[in-house]
Amino acid sequence: MAALAVWNGALLLESVGSGKTWIALAVAAHEPGHVVAVVPAILRAQWESAAARAKVPLHVWTHERASRGALPRVRPSLVIVDEAHRLRDPTTRRVRTIAPWLVGCRTLLLTATPIVNRLGDLITLLRLALPEDALVLDGIGRLNDLESCSRPPASLRRIAIRSAAFVNAAIDRRVTILRPDESERTRAAAAVAAIDGLELSLCVSTRQLVTSVLLDAAASSDAAFHQALKRYRALLLQSRDAGGASRAMLRQFAGESLDQLVFWPLLTAGIAAADLPLADIERVERLLTETPKDDPWIRAVVARCDDTCPTICFTRHRATAQQLRVTLGDATAWVTGDAAGIGPHRVPRAAVLAAFGVNRPTWQIRRMVPRMLIATDVAAEGLDLQSAGRIVHIDWPWTATRIEQREGRLLRLGQQHAQVEVVVRVPGPAIEIALAPEARVRRKRHLADEWLQALEVTDRAREYLAAGSFFAGLSDGGNDADLVAVRLLRDGCAGVMFMTRDCGGTWCADDRAAAALIARAGAALPMTIEPTSVSITLAGAVRAAAARCTMSDCGTPALVSRIHRLARQAAAKRDGDTLRRLDRLLRFAATPPTLGGRAVIAELLELSDREFMRTDVPDMPRREVAQATVIAAVLLRSEDRS
Repeated sequence: MAALAVWNGALLLESVGSGKTWIALAVAAHEPGHVVAVVPAILRAQWESAAARAKVPLHVWTHERASRGALPRVRPSLVIVDEAHRLRDPTTRRVRTIAPWLVGCRTLLLTATPIVNRLGDLITLLRLALPEDALVLDGIGRLNDLESCSRPPASLRRIAIRSAAFVNAAIDRRVTILRPDESERTRAAAAVAAIDGLELSLCVSTRQLVTSVLLDAAASSDAAFHQALKRYRALLLQSRDAGGASRAMLRQFAGESLDQLVFWPLLTAGIAAADLPLADIERVERLLTETPKDDPWIRAVVARCDDTCPTICFTRHRATAQQLRVTLGDATAWVTGDAAGIGPHRVPRAAVLAAFGVNRPTWQIRRMVPRMLIATDVAAEGLDLQSAGRIVHIDWPWTATRIEQREGRLLRLGQQHAQVEVVVRVPGPAIEIALAPEARVRRKRHLADEWLQALEVTDRAREYLAAGSFFAGLSDGGNDADLVAVRLLRDGCAGVMFMTRDCGGTWCADDRAAAALIARAGAALPMTIEPTSVSITLAGAVRAAAARCTMSDCGTPALVSRIHRLARQAAAKRDGDTLRRLDRLLRFAATPPTLGGRAVIAELLELSDREFMRTDVPDMPRREVAQATVIAAVLLRSEDRS
């Protein structure tokens, strides 16, 4: 709430299953205006139920409706976005719809996994809720500058809140590996050989994309592999009929799981028909005549889960889920993106999930409560499935985030088993070598863990934050230099900037030198320094810090120039109402924007003068001048700079 009060935006990054929904509702309970929660469609009923229990008025909207360009009619004062990592790609329609709508609203983003593939994911979330200069008082001129940081600056903890993980530590997590048998090795080798026998594309990037889609499906099951081959055949036929494959066609073929992992700008906008070889149509037809061979690995899964422990089996492929539930029989529950049921019977999704939730003992839809749930990743976010004591990864997701989200359905507050078994099915060696899913996931997990652990507010970090000192988390490095810590205050925001001066007398913000210099200084440095020299040194550091916290390039010159022209015309007519309206537009244009603010500015530039004058923008406060105070200094004044 302190972050929202000061910056109008915050990220709540608590671990999976630690109660982010209830923390957000506690914030909403103190909000005097309207509150809107934007959540995944599958979590809508859960949010409405929690809000009713907490007696918090809440208007619930869904990500899926935003993806179709629809927004609530109510104008909220606070917006809560659950599973905010879904908004990590600024090019998606969902983000292009939501971002401008958030301008002028206080925004609270909830996600346990802000870094899915790269550090840019976290930066995009920050830019959704915060202006570009949110960390400028700490020497970080733009949020994009975080890309160059090897670890998060300590000041980021004030707006990205995460306490030390405690939920998973309290639950005994036991991992079991299902190794492929000889038949599974043979199946994997045959799938890789079949893919190698296809031409796929003359374009290297397109060929890699198609190969990844087919290998990923083969790693899951033969049923999924056949489904992917059918989609590839449809892509070839569509390319033949349309005279070439468009980028949109390739996006549809890649699917949601791969879509955001592809650097689409590297793919040509119009791909020639020759780039998708039509000769592959006949080869794919021959492959589709072969019978799927999924029985061996399904028998291994059944043997591993042959007890009374409620089990959740996750897969990303509907064809795999279908094959698995048909083999397991009519007592098996299932949930996919568009339906849910038990065996051949359709059952409301909420009723199916309730059989594996906290109220499992009271479940009474059928005489026998289902013991197995087959789910696609639509059920991998936000749901409470604490009655299950085992989770099976039928296939590996593309990211470590998805693994954490899957396991978080069980490893969360309220888990009813003392021990949770995590079963991991390993693909055949041929697919493992070609696709390397484990190495890919491990690499992405390392980056996310490194930043999230550094953001955790331990007891020591709380002391630093309370004292207004931000030495925590600084890395060693830097040469001998003067060091001055300057505390800056502006618009109710505070920051600490470390300024170092090289031998040439130039001051710059450099956190890396702080830890090394302070460690070398020890308790105190006996020095004899002329007062005049000290004053000049500190004045230079203060001027450098104040200059660095001014972002003169954040405004849009074209927009400011237009406002200036219209203001001259209004002044000549002595039109006070127009001048006041233009003053409001000028403050908006000159304020460092959020991601949505940039979109609004781009729209303003496209309007005619008449439409421009009628545009309503949020009333931005006038920016105060930053006040700088020196709070610490290490000045080196001997000839040998010891």
